[in-house]
Amino acid sequence: MTLRAHLKKQKTVRGRRWTIKKDANGSLTHVKMIFKPDEYEKSKKSKTMYGDKDLLKILDKHYEEKTNNS
Repeated sequence: MTLRAHLKKQKTVRGRRWTIKKDANGSLTHVKMIFKPDEYEKSKKSKTMYGDKDLLKILDKHYEEKTNNS
Protein backbone atom coordinates (compact mmCIF):
# COMPACT_ATOMS: atom_id res chain seq x y z
CA MET A 1 0.00 0.00 0.00
CA THR A 2 1.37 3.39 -0.94
CA LEU A 3 1.54 6.31 1.47
CA ARG A 4 -1.06 8.14 -0.62
CA ALA A 5 -3.48 5.21 -0.38
CA HIS A 6 -2.82 4.82 3.34
CA LEU A 7 -3.55 8.49 4.05
CA LYS A 8 -6.79 8.27 2.07
CA LYS A 9 -7.89 5.14 3.92
CA GLN A 10 -6.97 6.16 7.47
CA LYS A 11 -8.17 9.11 9.49
CA THR A 12 -5.79 12.01 9.97
CA VAL A 13 -3.65 12.01 13.09
CA ARG A 14 -3.55 15.28 14.96
CA GLY A 15 -0.02 16.56 15.44
CA ARG A 16 1.64 14.24 12.91
CA ARG A 17 3.97 16.18 10.63
CA TRP A 18 5.80 15.39 7.40
CA THR A 19 8.58 16.97 5.36
CA ILE A 20 9.11 16.60 1.62
CA LYS A 21 12.10 16.91 -0.67
CA LYS A 22 11.96 17.80 -4.35
CA ASP A 23 14.62 17.46 -7.05
CA ALA A 24 15.78 20.20 -9.42
CA ASN A 25 12.83 19.55 -11.76
CA GLY A 26 10.31 20.01 -8.93
CA SER A 27 9.47 16.32 -8.80
CA LEU A 28 8.83 14.78 -5.37
CA THR A 29 11.70 12.54 -4.24
CA HIS A 30 11.39 12.00 -0.46
CA VAL A 31 8.68 12.12 2.19
CA LYS A 32 9.69 11.80 5.85
CA MET A 33 7.60 11.71 8.99
CA ILE A 34 8.80 13.91 11.84
CA PHE A 35 8.38 12.19 15.21
CA LYS A 36 9.04 15.20 17.46
CA PRO A 37 7.87 18.26 15.51
CA ASP A 38 8.44 20.65 18.42
CA GLU A 39 12.11 19.72 18.69
CA TYR A 40 12.55 19.62 14.92
CA GLU A 41 11.08 23.10 14.55
CA LYS A 42 13.81 24.51 16.83
CA SER A 43 16.54 23.03 14.61
CA LYS A 44 18.38 25.39 12.29
CA LYS A 45 18.02 22.97 9.37
CA SER A 46 14.28 22.47 9.74
CA LYS A 47 12.20 22.31 6.57
CA THR A 48 8.55 23.19 6.10
CA MET A 49 6.32 20.65 7.82
CA TYR A 50 2.94 19.51 6.52
CA GLY A 51 0.01 17.82 8.23
CA ASP A 52 -1.72 14.71 6.89
CA LYS A 53 -4.30 16.61 4.83
CA ASP A 54 -1.73 18.94 3.28
CA LEU A 55 0.57 16.03 2.45
CA LEU A 56 -2.30 14.15 0.81
CA LYS A 57 -3.00 17.17 -1.41
CA ILE A 58 0.68 17.30 -2.41
CA LEU A 59 0.78 13.56 -3.14
CA ASP A 60 -2.45 13.74 -5.18
CA LYS A 61 -1.05 16.62 -7.23
CA HIS A 62 2.21 14.72 -7.80
CA TYR A 63 0.27 11.58 -8.80
CA GLU A 64 -1.85 13.52 -11.31
CA GLU A 65 1.24 15.17 -12.83
CA LYS A 66 2.97 11.80 -13.06
CA THR A 67 0.01 10.09 -14.77
CA ASN A 68 -0.58 12.98 -17.20
CA ASN A 69 3.08 12.97 -18.32
CA SER A 70 3.14 9.23 -18.98
